[in-house]
Amino acid sequence: MPGGFDSHSLPPKLISIIIKLFMHTNSEPFQKDIVLVGGGHSHLYVLKKFGMKPQPGMRITLISRDLVTPYSGMVPGLIAQNYKKDESLIDLRKLSNFAGSRFIHASATNLDLSKGLISLDGRPDVRFDILSLDTGSVPKSSDISGAENALPVKPINLFLKEQAKINKEITDKPGDYNIVIIGGGAGGVELGLSLDQQLRRSNHSLIERPEKLSIFIIEGFGTLLPNFNKAARKKIINIINKRRITAITNSKIDQINTDTVTLSDGKILPADRTILVTNAEAPSWLSNTGLALDRNGFIRIDQNLRSVSHPMVYATGDIASLENYDLPKSGVYAVRQGPYLAENLRRAAIERPLKKYKPQKQTLALITTGDGGAIAARGSVMLSGKWVWHWKDWIDRRWIEQYRDLPQMSATNKSDNEDNILEEMRCGGCGAKVASPILHQALDRLPAQTKQGLEQGLESPDDAAVIIPPSGKALIQSVDQFRSFIDDPYIFAQIASNHCLGDIFAMGAKPHSALAAILLPHNNENIISDDLYQLLLGATKTLNEADAVLAGGHTGEGAEMAFGLTVNGYVDPEKIMRKGALKPRDLLILTKPLGTGILFAGDMLGKSRGEWIEQAISSMQRSLGPLVPILQKYRVEACTDVTGFGLLGHLVEMLNASKVSASLNLNSLPLLEGVTELSRQGIESSLKEDNQNAMADYHKPAVHPTYPILFDPQTAGGLLFSVSEDFAQECVVELNKTSAPGATIIGSVNEIRGTMPSLVFE
Repeated sequence: MPGGFDSHSLPPKLISIIIKLFMHTNSEPFQKDIVLVGGGHSHLYVLKKFGMKPQPGMRITLISRDLVTPYSGMVPGLIAQNYKKDESLIDLRKLSNFAGSRFIHASATNLDLSKGLISLDGRPDVRFDILSLDTGSVPKSSDISGAENALPVKPINLFLKEQAKINKEITDKPGDYNIVIIGGGAGGVELGLSLDQQLRRSNHSLIERPEKLSIFIIEGFGTLLPNFNKAARKKIINIINKRRITAITNSKIDQINTDTVTLSDGKILPADRTILVTNAEAPSWLSNTGLALDRNGFIRIDQNLRSVSHPMVYATGDIASLENYDLPKSGVYAVRQGPYLAENLRRAAIERPLKKYKPQKQTLALITTGDGGAIAARGSVMLSGKWVWHWKDWIDRRWIEQYRDLPQMSATNKSDNEDNILEEMRCGGCGAKVASPILHQALDRLPAQTKQGLEQGLESPDDAAVIIPPSGKALIQSVDQFRSFIDDPYIFAQIASNHCLGDIFAMGAKPHSALAAILLPHNNENIISDDLYQLLLGATKTLNEADAVLAGGHTGEGAEMAFGLTVNGYVDPEKIMRKGALKPRDLLILTKPLGTGILFAGDMLGKSRGEWIEQAISSMQRSLGPLVPILQKYRVEACTDVTGFGLLGHLVEMLNASKVSASLNLNSLPLLEGVTELSRQGIESSLKEDNQNAMADYHKPAVHPTYPILFDPQTAGGLLFSVSEDFAQECVVELNKTSAPGATIIGSVNEIRGTMPSLVFE
């Protein structure tokens, strides 16, 4: 067949790929952005399901205000301290990693449904093709005067912090201590019973004088637990009476003050703490979204779990109101909705018919009494006793373990290599550039980048920036780039920019401008444009905070997202700090804790906790810029930034350049939380071994838990410098007050011994 392919000579697999490539030549890939907002029980199932069985053509993003989410069934036991926090909380970052999902730690504030954007607090909007909301509810307070003086039981993470303070308040107060719980449903009753037991077990002043503590439960209906059967209510009321907990029913709240609560009948109760466990209330930001809401402000959904007004929006759990059903706000419904939501999101992405959800007619309610017992109620049946608690404990632990003990598998493995082959067949060279319309779509959303000395920058159609250096200043230039190690392009660009600025600050210079080098994976136009915008906005934020601007750059297509900057800075030639200016008897100071390489190696293995990664991200986002004037004040001449070669590698560079030796105190090294624990498990960065081998001639290995961390590569690490021992302590104190709270003296500079620099450990 002249001018074509002989199909009989080609493998069927390759024929299929060629056909797909031909079909997609003039069309966008079909990948869709699926955004999950909230770490509720339904979304946990969605993430686990897509981790076990990825869906080609879907990019999932989880946006959550919290790093961890509690299992609602274990919250009373957590309050009673029958569980440790780690036993009852699910790490959302770890689960997201397993699912191959992006994780964005932020709170949602609004929706633009016409543009498919969700607004977040303190960061740029995120686009979506399909949106799912499972944020839960908050205790109702809009109709209570003085509600700001009360402590809501949700979010539970904030409540637990305050719970720890209550114990101390009881001890410190010489007189009686009163707790008023507003809400006599299952949540209020369980809270009262659990809090009562926890405080009486742990507070010595209550052991000596139990009458010091009084707990009141206020309920607007004529009885506690109005939705439970008579037998369950009777049992609970008997337990409450024996505990000296006072239940006040048929009464509403008129006013909450800082130390009293006024009831609707005029009665005033003393209240050292007032806790809200009222009926569920929808988040206030929903009212401005344009979504169809019920009379209580919850999202109206159909049996497909979709918004009745906007079919690209799904909602489950407490935030949703199912049409034609009057479901109580209970986690048992969100748990049952999870499989339906996961299936329907999968079907929606590939445009297949959706699956209808039908709620269970009856649910099993299990109430913890805080003393090792529990009550079970279903329909008219009631069971109670310690064996019920053990049964409940077994159910709860079994449920939560499925989200804590994740299988050792890659969520991003594909069933075949078609996508990889197609990726390899895409154009390289200048054919791999991001298209001009996509580039300008992102650039047009950025704030203007102008600065004295920048004669031509982003606003110009020309091919390069034009910079006029100031008279009498030395130009300092540095370049760096690396692939993304987190799935949030906005935060990644901030960290990468901070990392690239490090060399400028380490030489005592002031950044002026930068050129960006960006690689983005091939995708549809909207996704590429949004990722590019997130990267550029993160970079310009960090640059602008350093009084620098983005002057231009280059974009290209690659297998993975990557970002880098060529940074320009200026400095007085007489004030340049260099690696080769260490002096014997000076002390060594490090401004940031170590361990980012280990933490993110652990993150890839699912071993790092979300809170560890979050504090590492915070450290990497801290600028070195505010430290430079302090170093100049204390006449620092020798400085470098600690990055890929690890602390020891960069220190040896300084020792060689200065022809001196050094002593390090391994006990004084500042470390990020979780680093020592992961290091003891043998988790390390892939670069650690090469770093260690390169340093073998300069020291004798030490038997110390911190020793391996000396070779850990750092991203956006701290400054390492020497200062006269006369000023060292004063310098550290001043650094600690700025953006270097972990700045520490870690060793000293010594005379060289022999023919080459050496390191000894103290």
